[in-house]
Amino acid sequence: MIFLSRRRPGTTLVELLLFLAVLSVVLLTVLPLLFLATENRLFQQTASLVEQSGAELLQNISVRIRSAERVLDPPLGSTGSVLTLQTGSGTTNPTIIGVSNGSLVIIRHAQRQTVSSPQIAVDDFSVRNTSASAERPAVLVSFTLSRTVRLQAPHVYSRRFEMLVTLPPADRPTGDDCACAFPGCGTDGQYAWQVCEEGVCLSGSTALDCP
Repeated sequence: MIFLSRRRPGTTLVELLLFLAVLSVVLLTVLPLLFLATENRLFQQTASLVEQSGAELLQNISVRIRSAERVLDPPLGSTGSVLTLQTGSGTTNPTIIGVSNGSLVIIRHAQRQTVSSPQIAVDDFSVRNTSASAERPAVLVSFTLSRTVRLQAPHVYSRRFEMLVTLPPADRPTGDDCACAFPGCGTDGQYAWQVCEEGVCLSGSTALDCP
């Protein structure tokens, strides 16, 4: 009896090499497109986060300014990197707005609060005292927000925000009962001010981006 052997079909070396070659071409074509799509998506998310953060910071600063009685720093017609406001409440007077280590901070009396997101860098905070007079205070506030997206190559999304705010007139300011010293930056880079506690001026200071 004669048995005929049947060879089982398999993959030859040539077929395997052809498959690997085609797969390499597909990967070389598809992977860059996937990276580009991911990068574009993250960049759009970054842009949205920066825009939203900028709008929130502008609103926050605007509320503080409109609640104040007058602008203490910078002086009339001057530009500075710190905004100090006199308010009518002892728990918020003075209100100081500035940048420290890339974050926007607001100090009310002696309480310091970071109001910007740790994911966003705040730079070049600038305040121009555009008041027509001491009785008609107004300030032009501007700052830059940026965030870095790190994929194949770092990309930075940066946006400049600006607003002009006019304070409501205060015929009889009440926040200067102690006549404390005028706030300002020291030679050591510390921003110094005084708060009124039961008729006594107490000194305070903090690290801000001083000119």
